[in-house]
Amino acid sequence: EKLQKRAARTGFDWPDPARADEIVLSQAFADANALKLADTLHATIHGRRQTLRIVGIANSPEFVFVAAPVHVATRLVPEAPRPTLTSAPWVTANLTLDRWPRERGFPVAWDNVIFDSPALGYVVATHQHLRRHVPRTVWTYYWALADRPATEARAWLLGQEYATLRDRILVDLARAHPDIVECVSRVDVMRFGHAMVRPTPGLLSDPQWRALQEGHDGLFYAHSDLSGLALFEEAQYRGVLAADRALVRLGSAKGARG
Repeated sequence: EKLQKRAARTGFDWPDPARADEIVLSQAFADANALKLADTLHATIHGRRQTLRIVGIANSPEFVFVAAPVHVATRLVPEAPRPTLTSAPWVTANLTLDRWPRERGFPVAWDNVIFDSPALGYVVATHQHLRRHVPRTVWTYYWALADRPATEARAWLLGQEYATLRDRILVDLARAHPDIVECVSRVDVMRFGHAMVRPTPGLLSDPQWRALQEGHDGLFYAHSDLSGLALFEEAQYRGVLAADRALVRLGSAKGARG
């Protein structure tokens, strides 16, 4: 029943609970009987002949995959297990440079980290250009707010003005590139309240975390959060693992049906 409520559906709302004559048909049944929205059909229910009106046509899958962060998945699926999982807020910024900063003995690399910086560093977004000379460029700056509890960091981040974040980023970059302000023509700042999962002690033994990995009611979760590490490789692994579990269950179901 829970899976039915998550059926892929088009062109309708769910039947009005106050109307006993409104129904939703499966797409296969509707196609086989040339039925469409707003059509009526007759059925005998509990010994009574009734006229029913079609308010929706749906495809109800055997399995559903939720490839979303845990803090999103638990809102999409109210009955989802709820592990004690924390996400760290981040600030990222794209800086458009009309010219490159002057070098001081060491050239800019693709991925750069400034010693003792609060940020994770910055990458040169144009590093894959094949041209030998790229007069203008874009740098992407990554700042994980990991120096305080996540809820406190989110509250701090929410209260920051654009100009404050922009200036802090430029001041940090100026330690390695003193003329960075003269080079930058635009700074686009993004705030992410739940950017990356932050594993905490006890996560691996949390029964809710284990239950989320197993899935329920024909529903499987597939996200790097389930590994406790925000890595592409973990995201791919979790997607493959969810598909494998569905295939195993599908094979078992087919075997049971003979």
